[in-house]
Amino acid sequence: MSAISGRVGGVIGGFSVSCTVAEGSVFGRMGGLLRGGNIDLVYDSTKISGRLGGIIIGKDVNLLRQGNSLRGRLGGAVDGKDLFLETDGQKIWGRVGGDFIGFSVDLHFEHGQLRGRLGGEVIGHDVNLQASESQPLMAALIACLTYYYYKVTDTGHHQSFSSHS
Repeated sequence: MSAISGRVGGVIGGFSVSCTVAEGSVFGRMGGLLRGGNIDLVYDSTKISGRLGGIIIGKDVNLLRQGNSLRGRLGGAVDGKDLFLETDGQKIWGRVGGDFIGFSVDLHFEHGQLRGRLGGEVIGHDVNLQASESQPLMAALIACLTYYYYKVTDTGHHQSFSSHS
């Protein structure tokens, strides 16, 4: 077992992340007790699936793994977003959402540290996570899921997810 933990966003306006990665599953929490959600995923060499948030208020996760990339859907057919992530082992890049509505992924993984930015220079969040050396793509996915969950559950910023970066 290993852990993925740290912060997506700053002290104000960000989420803490604490997950356990066991053989075939990732589970944990993003955010706090009052404002946050559970992460409950299962994975194998071809797919990652599960739930983000709670049973009633939450989003499904359905992704395909192909080599060093992930591609699939967060949420439903109508209110969800497409996700694409790719890595060369250190740099992780991709997009959540479409070309105009969504956010970019620009992360770097080295010595068990995932750093970088989700979203744009102005509207976005810094990423600062610690993870196992063998999990750069999974750590990047957890960061993206945290930022996505933050954007869809923050009523004051919900419009910014549909119109920026």
